[in-house]
Amino acid sequence: MTGSPLIAIWLALVLGQTPPAGVAPAATGTPVGHAAGTPAPASLHKVPVGLEINGKEAQGRHIVFTFDDGPNYRTTPILLDYLDAYGIKAVFYVNGRRFWGKNPIAVRNREVLGEVHRRGHYVGNHTWAHPNMATLNGAAQTKQIVRNERAIEHITGYKPVLYRPPFGLMTRFSRALLKRRGYTAVLWNLDSNDPFERSAGKSFANVLKDLFLYRQGMVLMHDTNAWSVESIPRIIRATYLWNCELAARGEPVFEFATTSEFHIDPDGKVPEPTLAMLQAARIRRNKMAQWCADLGKGVTKP
Repeated sequence: MTGSPLIAIWLALVLGQTPPAGVAPAATGTPVGHAAGTPAPASLHKVPVGLEINGKEAQGRHIVFTFDDGPNYRTTPILLDYLDAYGIKAVFYVNGRRFWGKNPIAVRNREVLGEVHRRGHYVGNHTWAHPNMATLNGAAQTKQIVRNERAIEHITGYKPVLYRPPFGLMTRFSRALLKRRGYTAVLWNLDSNDPFERSAGKSFANVLKDLFLYRQGMVLMHDTNAWSVESIPRIIRATYLWNCELAARGEPVFEFATTSEFHIDPDGKVPEPTLAMLQAARIRRNKMAQWCADLGKGVTKP
């Protein structure tokens, strides 16, 4: 199940930005990602910018976990361990106000963000302070996006190219700004509703309900919520068991993203799967069928 890209975008990494205006590197010390020698994701390549995707662009039954509003030093490390246990990578859309500055909580959150990067997850831009962008003028919208962009780059070493709009809202100005700065906006179609239904069981049920409807997509969750984090192993295990039924019928199986790639043509259309992709899907289906046959033998993931 691991090793196969999800939905893919050929995205551009633009390095060499300076830290945010008025914020010197000395405020945070050595960039966390660089301290560990972690490179920028090699799977991101140049594509047209200004796209908006929501998870329905998959060429197969692909799922990607996305987590908004973090990092949180209490809950995010637990989530990272859960994802590691299953070999799954995710996209974390972060707010700079949580990890920038000298107060003890920001310092701890900054260390966690560095760990997110070191473990191979992608860090995306979710604005500095999570405002409703429709209530801000152009200058304020620009500051929210650019300040957060530069803070993320200072920690990870790369300029983010994925953007999650707060509340899913964008304006004509923010769309034009995102296009100029090389972003693709990523929405969602598998909604846990975790800000409002404060229960791991509810988060689990909501994601599985949407997955049954769409059979692919982008999961929206928040790693700042303990109940959301605790629902992750349930979602993964339930999906694997569902795969047992699919594999038994010879159907394509669900797979979780292991990169931050998305397959979209310059005109925004989803290309047809290549022969190599179809052959790889058959291998994954056979691998899943073998895992299902070995259930109860202590193997936790395919």
